[in-house]
Amino acid sequence: MNKIRITVVLSLLMTMLIAGCGNSKELTVQEPPKQEVVQGDETKPNQGDQGKEIDKEFELLASQAKEAREVIAFLDSNLPKVDVTTADKLFVALDSFYERYLPSLNDNFNTMLEQPGTAEKMNEVGYPIDINNIKNDDTLKKWLLDQTEAHFALDNTEGMFFWKVDYAALQKKYDPYLSEDLKSYLALRAAQSGKRFVEDASLTISREELGERILAAEHYLTQYPMGLKRAEVKAMYSEYMHHYITNYRYDAIDDKTMKLVPAVKKSYEQLVKQHPKTKTAELVQEYLNLINENKDVIYSPGQGNTLQGPLKPNISKFWESLDEKIKTLLA
Repeated sequence: MNKIRITVVLSLLMTMLIAGCGNSKELTVQEPPKQEVVQGDETKPNQGDQGKEIDKEFELLASQAKEAREVIAFLDSNLPKVDVTTADKLFVALDSFYERYLPSLNDNFNTMLEQPGTAEKMNEVGYPIDINNIKNDDTLKKWLLDQTEAHFALDNTEGMFFWKVDYAALQKKYDPYLSEDLKSYLALRAAQSGKRFVEDASLTISREELGERILAAEHYLTQYPMGLKRAEVKAMYSEYMHHYITNYRYDAIDDKTMKLVPAVKKSYEQLVKQHPKTKTAELVQEYLNLINENKDVIYSPGQGNTLQGPLKPNISKFWESLDEKIKTLLA
């Protein structure tokens, strides 16, 4: 009886297996889908290879471009494709390109301004400058607008027009692709190019605002000791500091007493008080000590028709050594 049951069970199992062979959907074991191996695909270069190729293309373009717009168009197209390191390299190369290109651009512009009627047409831009205000000279207007596409900004000082790099426009467009190092540099440059701090040898911003620019430059140098733009920011810091300490034209000295006016001295004191741990405060405090020694007198009395005489000896010595002091401070 048991043998009969085993035979029946075996027969049923064989029947089920045979039936299963006819139903491939139920018994077929599907292998997991093969995943695409990106690293082994030599037809698709990795981002590092792509970045190197773009870097080479940019270097060639920057050496051959007839117009700066071509360089900007290339960056607009390619910066989103590369990593931060490559983006930084491309931006540094762009900054170098501007440094080479800008003098020739202004030379060509000055030649244009010498053409009859061009200077008069330029006066139509008004203030604030708006190139679209130019009427009846589409050729001139188009050329001017073409330069703005390359992120140059038209400016005017003492009646003379010139082009400068529009760092605010570069900051707005390229900031998302750059490292924190270059973002900080762009912020410094945007402030510098957006509002001139000196004109006709006198300050055009308050000494307090100039002090804030100095501190911002120091922050970059402290935050990024190996910064890609360290040399440029050092030069910026030095220029700012020289004007902060020595630019006393028109309104900083009392003509009767040859003393530093209280508002200027107070700006020095406030910087030291509000930012005591900075290197800038250290230098300004050293200068304040000399001012206090002199009871605020900066110049000796003039002789004859001259209101101001020579600088007081300790002030003169400090000014003469300012470059070396800044160099030591930022070492």
